Amino acid sequence: MKTDVNFIFQEDAQRIFNHFKRLLGIKITFFTADFVEVKTGVKKGHCQYCKLLRTKLGCEYLCRKLDTEKQLQALEEKRLVSYQCHGGMMEAILPVFTVNKLVGYIMIGQFRTTDDCPPKHRNVWKILNNNDQLNEAFLQAPYYPKKKLDDIFGMFELIVDSIVTRHLIAVKTASSVEKLISYIDQNPQVNLTLSQAADMMYRSPSSISHEFKRATGTNFKKYLILKKLEKADELMSENENIKIKEVAVKVGYQDTYLFSRIYKNHRGHSPNNFRKHRH
Repeated sequence: MKTDVNFIFQEDAQRIFNHFKRLLGIKITFFTADFVEVKTGVKKGHCQYCKLLRTKLGCEYLCRKLDTEKQLQALEEKRLVSYQCHGGMMEAILPVFTVNKLVGYIMIGQFRTTDDCPPKHRNVWKILNNNDQLNEAFLQAPYYPKKKLDDIFGMFELIVDSIVTRHLIAVKTASSVEKLISYIDQNPQVNLTLSQAADMMYRSPSSISHEFKRATGTNFKKYLILKKLEKADELMSENENIKIKEVAVKVGYQDTYLFSRIYKNHRGHSPNNFRKHRH
């Protein structure tokens, strides 16, 4: 596995992968744009069934070839591609873009939707090994009925969207706007104007504004406000005794009334109301 890849993988992304693995028993793996596997959730590696296929039945080439074909299909169609591999396991791949630039692919697998191990592999295994170990390993893999696929893949897409939206994956040679977004995400208390932000990045306000909206789907001012409100929600959730004035100051508002007004305009309710009903 290469370690000198050209991107930054934030710790929270790994935590998300781990939660998904613990909840469903399904692995999430990240691949670079040139198909190098670089991050996997807890219990790294393939399931026992896939290991037997790859190492004992010589299916390593078939597995890698199919993964690459599906990654290219996902890239061409710019959407999630799900499929059943030659070993009968379900997998899905999503391409990951930041500022319209391909960063890599995120993949989930493997799990089964049937109790029937593919006969072509099972029969060959029995002939070679005189036992049914391959089928036993197949039945140990996570099982979900086909009617659950939409929910599993839907959750997977939301997870990837969250990772991308929160900029938990970024190219090391990030553009100015990616650096600016990362700075705001890590410092929601800052009060920047678009002109000040442009000066920081040695760019014009118009070019930053255009690229910023393309990357985040919203304008600079609104993005900054939303990050402040996210931090405010986090502070109020973690400390039920914190005063609204303290929350306002911690997210960059010296005027409590201004903070409350902005909060209500964007959330539809007051900060106090959020605290009362957060549970």
